[in-house]
Amino acid sequence: MLYTEHVSWWRRRRHLRLYPVPEPPEPVASGTGRFEDDVTLRLALDRALAALAPRQRAVLVLRFLDDATEAQAAEVLGCSVGTVKSQTHTALARLRAAAPELAELLGGRPTPTEVTR
Repeated sequence: MLYTEHVSWWRRRRHLRLYPVPEPPEPVASGTGRFEDDVTLRLALDRALAALAPRQRAVLVLRFLDDATEAQAAEVLGCSVGTVKSQTHTALARLRAAAPELAELLGGRPTPTEVTR
């Protein structure tokens, strides 16, 4: 029993030395509001994307988050380029209707339609 207890203690100690716990990130300075705005924007975007149909969500993620071209998105989804265009148009319209607060939170950042034009 003493032997197995000693080996267990040695293994725990070795594990702690090999895999140290990383330091937590520095807190955001209060008053800047940058972190809070990003979290609010992300939560609003997640809710709005969840309200979309799966294909519309996939098109938006491929086009605007993965920076895929219309042809690349069509190849990945197994559909035509015209379908990608129409799904993008419909999905953006539904996002604008479902989450108008996204436009307010984006502030000076371009909207996805401004990026594509």
